[in-house]
Amino acid sequence: MARIKALVTPSVMKWARERARFDVETAASKIGRPLEEISAWEDGSLQPSMAQARKASEVYKRSLSIFYLPEPPEDFATLRDFRTLPETVGHEYSPELALLVRRLQVRQQWLREFLLTEGHDPLEFAGSASEISPADQVAKSIRSTLGIAINDQVACNTSRDALNLWVERAEASGVYVCREGKIDSTEARGAALTDDIAPFVYVNSNDSYSARLFTLVHELAHLWINKPGLSNLEGIKRQAKVGDAAIEAFCNRVAAQSLMSEKQFSSLWDSRDASYPLPKQIDIIADYFNVSGEVVARRLLDRRIIRTVDYEQLRTFFHKRWLKHKDEEKKKQKESKGGPSFYVQRLHSNGRSLTQTVLGACNAGSVSLRDACAVLNVKVGHLPKLAEVAGMKQSPVAGGSP
Repeated sequence: MARIKALVTPSVMKWARERARFDVETAASKIGRPLEEISAWEDGSLQPSMAQARKASEVYKRSLSIFYLPEPPEDFATLRDFRTLPETVGHEYSPELALLVRRLQVRQQWLREFLLTEGHDPLEFAGSASEISPADQVAKSIRSTLGIAINDQVACNTSRDALNLWVERAEASGVYVCREGKIDSTEARGAALTDDIAPFVYVNSNDSYSARLFTLVHELAHLWINKPGLSNLEGIKRQAKVGDAAIEAFCNRVAAQSLMSEKQFSSLWDSRDASYPLPKQIDIIADYFNVSGEVVARRLLDRRIIRTVDYEQLRTFFHKRWLKHKDEEKKKQKESKGGPSFYVQRLHSNGRSLTQTVLGACNAGSVSLRDACAVLNVKVGHLPKLAEVAGMKQSPVAGGSP
């Protein structure tokens, strides 16, 4: 079988090496190719294979798809930083977070251009509200657009099922949802890349399923008010009035009201067994809505039923309990050698909607196998199985062009 060449842009290859602060000799050593080949990639006299381009992307800490841009980018635009970090921690992105942001932005740029050529219309919900809109009205708009009633969510057997329901409906509504856990959740729990054609949401899968659900809806609120950025949902004050904190507090209120109706919440709280310890009272309501205990505690804080100090104690309690559960799950997976397959992980990382869009275009012949591999960050041999996991019947290798 002939080796597939990566049709990279020479100037972008040189730009990526220089941005990584490698001279040609160092780059050649790290990539494992002769110095002359690296130079040839950069002057256009030689094209790397897909495997070599992928290795270069790992060494340069750049998304493979960035090599296909027609010219060197300005570098990635730094997202607005809504994160609340300790004073001892700098706001500089970790290499892993920087790579994630670049990859999301390149995918969004590629997808936006592709969808526009396909004649897609702008999404009506994008930027349809603002941070001064009534939170309950924005929550109602999100549920209406996604076609999710509170009772649909309540009917789910587990918080994982509830998360999958919201992800499925969000993607069906035109939002591209990416989930992976390579970033520490304290650094970033989620991100929103707003756009009226190809809006992206990132959800950190290091969190519990119920926490991921809240993050997803929080980031949807960012799309509705057209405020792109990174969030870690740490230390957001209930009464924040101005700036980034006010936007985060607003998105929190929207998420909470999207996931728990005021009427049902009040009924459950008023009929609770007050003889139970407070965490158990909260757990009962959280289990009913398939949300985290922290979300319920936050609603109690917003309604001034508990104090800020109580909320912080409850938040710490629920977080420690989750960490213990997480450690136990990791131990079980290690013992059983279980865990999601490579293809499921890649599907979640890319998002089902993006995966189906790219592979569907590949089947139709409007996207090459090379481009499909670059956007999805997989090898050609992975495409048939990835298509199967994504619920597609036709193999892109059979339908796509080299």
